[in-house]
Amino acid sequence: MPVKQAITIKSQGDRINILLDESADFDTLTATLRKKMFDARQFFEGAVMNIAFQGRELAEIEKIQLMNVIATETTMKATLVPDEGERKGSFIPRLIQRVKTQKEPTVTKEEPKPAPVVPPTMGYDEWNTAYYQGGLRSGQTIKYDGSVVILGDANPGSEIIATGNVIVLGSLKGMAHAGCGGDTSCFVSAQVLLPTQLRIANLITYIPTPEKGKKELPKASIAYVVDGQVFVGPL
Repeated sequence: MPVKQAITIKSQGDRINILLDESADFDTLTATLRKKMFDARQFFEGAVMNIAFQGRELAEIEKIQLMNVIATETTMKATLVPDEGERKGSFIPRLIQRVKTQKEPTVTKEEPKPAPVVPPTMGYDEWNTAYYQGGLRSGQTIKYDGSVVILGDANPGSEIIATGNVIVLGSLKGMAHAGCGGDTSCFVSAQVLLPTQLRIANLITYIPTPEKGKKELPKASIAYVVDGQVFVGPL
């Protein structure tokens, strides 16, 4: 398939509709979008635009990767516009289906408790999402009324506070607080989830750091709330 047919971009005022070819593989879509954004970087310089992906269903992590391409190749301030199904929280459950088999800690009973059931409506409405490109150093804090996506590492001593979800495309080793307004449907996820403190709504948990001498292996993980408890599972 010719590369130029994989993606069609149409601009409508402050909105960019990105039509994705349903038959193209995701790597082709990513490479094509990167080239188109690079070629049009002067046109979009400093613009504030709403981005809508159309033509095929995308997983949440795929949308994040495509938004990362836009943030990397242009200087525009881009906000993801969900479709009608996503506004009802439909794409968040697809992201977290893989954590349904995560077991709770062993309890002192004859049989272990069953794995928690993830609520079908889990997830914060992604209409309002901020993307931060670069790492967060010690002493840096991001506060946002919505969800926050960090395109880099959040180092020890940094803080991310959001009324929505917190997603780190790197190592999360600082403090992260999702759903700071009290929304327990929010989640925290990272490529390496080792925060000094993790909060969801009014719940606080700590994740033990690896023992000294053991090599830290990247493992994308998600933290979420079920029945008033914070659970952590792989993505």
